[in-house]
Amino acid sequence: MAKITQFDRDAAAHLARRAGFSGTLEEIDRLATLGREGAVDYLLNYERVDDSAMERGLERYIQSQNLNLTQFRPIQVWWLYRMIYTKRPLLEKMTLFWHGHFATAIKKVSIAPLMLQQNQLFRRLALGNFETLTLEVAKDPAMIIWLDNNTNIKGAPNENFARELFELFTLGIRDPITGQPAYTEKDIQEAARAFTGWTIRRGQFYFNASQHDDGAKTILGKTGNWNGDDVVRFACAERSTGRFIAKKLWEFFAYPNPEPQIIEALADVYFASKYNMKAVLRALFLREEFYSERARFALIKSPVELVVGAMRQLQADFNLRVLPGVLSLMEQDLFNPPDVAGWDGGLKWINTATMLVRYNFANLLATARGGTTGTFSPERLLAGKNFQTPEQLIEYLLQLLGPLRVPDNTKKLFVEYLAEGGFQLTAQTIDNKVRGIIHLMMALPHYQLS
Repeated sequence: MAKITQFDRDAAAHLARRAGFSGTLEEIDRLATLGREGAVDYLLNYERVDDSAMERGLERYIQSQNLNLTQFRPIQVWWLYRMIYTKRPLLEKMTLFWHGHFATAIKKVSIAPLMLQQNQLFRRLALGNFETLTLEVAKDPAMIIWLDNNTNIKGAPNENFARELFELFTLGIRDPITGQPAYTEKDIQEAARAFTGWTIRRGQFYFNASQHDDGAKTILGKTGNWNGDDVVRFACAERSTGRFIAKKLWEFFAYPNPEPQIIEALADVYFASKYNMKAVLRALFLREEFYSERARFALIKSPVELVVGAMRQLQADFNLRVLPGVLSLMEQDLFNPPDVAGWDGGLKWINTATMLVRYNFANLLATARGGTTGTFSPERLLAGKNFQTPEQLIEYLLQLLGPLRVPDNTKKLFVEYLAEGGFQLTAQTIDNKVRGIIHLMMALPHYQLS
């Protein structure tokens, strides 16, 4: 593979799309000036970035909109506000990743504050120690309800949580490299016994010692009087877990079906760093393959990436209360994934119904002139710009929304549309044709790719 010789603006935009939700031209330019390592470290070390303005704005927004965070739709709006306005995009992107990994849904949990509490857990430990995160998730009330561990008692173990802990959260069904089974049915049965008595009381984790099976158990080849803490510790220490997490992170951030050497290299970092997610992601974002042609625009934007990315790129003052319904129609209902495996993603995001919603959202955003949907101001985007030709303006908009790589004949159609009747960047041209061009660009297949 040819080496990347330059961390240019296109590479910075690629990093911004994957390690966040796209960004403004100014944000991408800043990443480009930092160089590859500097840009990666800037995104990873988000605790050094002051995000207090977003936090204050969110508090004001909650009050002005009377957001009741004990209800489902308002907590979706609350999270969307964070994703759109944060100065720490990787923090929210990783929170989204963990939401899909440890997938838990309001449709069964029923209690919005517990879903919000879990979301804050993902955010607090987003780039921390994977064993610590997994253990806290095992004790998380929303997860306990979701996977029925509140009914897991001595003498009648419920295997739901133990099964998903191994299958979906840590080991995976089969080792990604060897293809061998990563655990046995007996491991699940014994692990379920170790989690007996892990329940909730008054909305918090509670260990009911009277319902805990304290007999000897053999789990992943180890025999002893194990409890749930031990199971998590054993699972996180397995080579299969390092490989499983490495593969899942690579497929979320880079491209599907990574080469075995990539999985092994990232798994090596997982173990060398004692399961530190920041170290794994740093290695991931610095790899040459992450910036390769295979990686660029290789993923279909999830609905959240599409909607939040557009809001950030266009700096729209949109009515956020509209967005949860739009996302639901695109089949990504935040806090409500379809099942314990989360969203399938990829081509599953695209069908005749969801594509129509994506196009309609592009139109809704591009034509927002106030009222119930909010406002998008193309004048603000073009303030201080002095485009002399339609080609210059088209190139600017393609950079703004991507940069989008479109065929020359597509560019030519956009130019002809702007040039019809003579090109002059008047207020009327901006309000009609520029809005129209942005709508068309957002409806392109190219814009659906990250």
